[in-house]
Amino acid sequence: MRNYLYFMYLAILFSCSTEDRSSKSEIRNHKADFILTKNIERIDWSNIQTGELLKFDVKIKDFDTSPDVQYVLKPITTDVTKHQRNKLDYNFQEEIKVSASGIISSAKDSILIRKTKDSIIIKRPNSSFFVSILNPGNFTQQYELRKMSANKYVAGSTQEILFSAVKIEVYTWNEQTDNSTLFSNSKHSRYYEFIIDDGDQTNDTYLTNSDSKENTYVALYNGNKYNGSISINKPMTFSEKINTQKGAQVVPNWILSELKITQKRNHEPDNIINYNNLILIQK
Repeated sequence: MRNYLYFMYLAILFSCSTEDRSSKSEIRNHKADFILTKNIERIDWSNIQTGELLKFDVKIKDFDTSPDVQYVLKPITTDVTKHQRNKLDYNFQEEIKVSASGIISSAKDSILIRKTKDSIIIKRPNSSFFVSILNPGNFTQQYELRKMSANKYVAGSTQEILFSAVKIEVYTWNEQTDNSTLFSNSKHSRYYEFIIDDGDQTNDTYLTNSDSKENTYVALYNGNKYNGSISINKPMTFSEKINTQKGAQVVPNWILSELKITQKRNHEPDNIINYNNLILIQK
């Protein structure tokens, strides 16, 4: 009888020890560590403009494939000064498959579309999401990855990514400077200008001049170069004014081939930012 009780005691001890180790192991596995990076398909991240779509990659470490586990990624949207407002400063988007009728489908004839979300369920250890830029500025984006088990939060972590975006408006306009008379034709002048907006928050100074930074530009339009200094939110010229008679000059090209901005900083190498193939509009 004593031997039986002794063996029962050992069995209970072993069982408790195993459960304790299992519990500790389960706690150790409840992590949500991830790496957030800019997708390598885009080579140059210095020339982002409003209206562009950016792709970011998510790599989850020690991905848990348990059937009751879900990973949820969501942007942190608390700081207006850092352009963190989803659906106002940017759209946080997921790429999904839909059929021609618009119903979610996995059929071969389905197409990929992007939908703006508040959060995204990450189903693979290596995944991606998209950000559509709505406003200019210096973006400090933060994302939280939550690990859920049986719909309960068990772990989480955050990552941060930085980039700057500007809004560039390129346009041409014409003014009649003199009316026609019996002895002369009407006179006209056509102007070629652009405006850059780099944001409305205090820290939005990406292309703003300061005591330690000077921004200049060289514009290539219709085979000709024109240079000047950057003045944020003010009209700048990218081609000589054209004077004509009888009517306005016909615009020879509706594309500004290149806008090259050179940033000169104290005791640092020059930083070159290129914006290419900018579309002109008529004002």
